Amino acid sequence: MTTPSTRPTDDRAAGPASVPPPTALLLLRGPRERVAGWVSRSVVPLVVAPVGRWTVAVAAAGPPTGPPYDDGALLLVGRPVPARTGPALGFSETGGRAVITVHAAGRRRGPGWVVWEPGVGLVRPPGLDLAGPGEIVRLAGCPARTREELVDLLHETGPRPVTMLQAVMATLGLPGPRLLQDPVRAADLPGATRHDPSARQVSWFEDAVADSVRLRRELGVLE
Repeated sequence: MTTPSTRPTDDRAAGPASVPPPTALLLLRGPRERVAGWVSRSVVPLVVAPVGRWTVAVAAAGPPTGPPYDDGALLLVGRPVPARTGPALGFSETGGRAVITVHAAGRRRGPGWVVWEPGVGLVRPPGLDLAGPGEIVRLAGCPARTREELVDLLHETGPRPVTMLQAVMATLGLPGPRLLQDPVRAADLPGATRHDPSARQVSWFEDAVADSVRLRRELGVLE
């Protein structure tokens, strides 16, 4: 479980020595009560707020979990979203790349991924189920013609990752692109609440991860 608060902590007051929050947000379009249940099981501290027909979940800090599960951006945007809680779109900067995740009904292998690298453009990391621009446009609720705009944009190679993510969100007419540049501003959104994972929730997550890795090794899936 997480500990919700109706008055989010403002990380801007933490001082210059504080670690900046991950550059990551997730837009969910499911019923608010189901989104709240999904958020309550997150191991990433989040600020959550209604934004039109979406609910935005912004990473407020890095997770308290250890390596290799200490990447709050990937833990947020890559975490599976049940069909009754989604659909959802994730946007994050990870390892110097712009990452978009697509959570839609019918995806049985987890989210679809779009990975973009400055100076290169779109890349195809092995093992990831890729998402197409048409699927993203449909999920965002945009006209079909937006697909060509999105394709042209993703073929650019010059912008910084966060600039690319903001441009994609703007092209799709999605709320919250400025939160990628300044995630602490999520606390100022009307109706914003903060959810911090409890020690018990973190322990459950780490135990589940350890059991999964152990089982995969026993089955010969991992070297």
